[in-house]
Amino acid sequence: MELDIFKWKTMGNPKNTDSSSINEAGFGDGYVQLSSNGINNASESWDLTYTGCVNEIKEVRDFLNTHIIKSFLWKNPYGEEKLYRVVNKSIESEFVGGKVVSLSFKFIQAYSP
Repeated sequence: MELDIFKWKTMGNPKNTDSSSINEAGFGDGYVQLSSNGINNASESWDLTYTGCVNEIKEVRDFLNTHIIKSFLWKNPYGEEKLYRVVNKSIESEFVGGKVVSLSFKFIQAYSP
């Protein structure tokens, strides 16, 4: 399945979280020394919602379930194409009426060697 199914016109309101992995050492005089933890110390995650008919949502859900361990290229709402994977246990379906399903899930940035 191509990732073009994640077009922003059909998505809910994407929510981004940026985080950094840092080492922090505090001293008695109030001074705090900071340093980065590794070469890939900054990462981002996205909380996303996709709503559509059952058949379309099934296709998206199948893609998500096969990319919990396997990363993929995705262009985020900032227009940056990066590697991501689906966060384990983040895929949730809500049947909102008839054959309409709201699917929520989370992407986290991934890195390759």
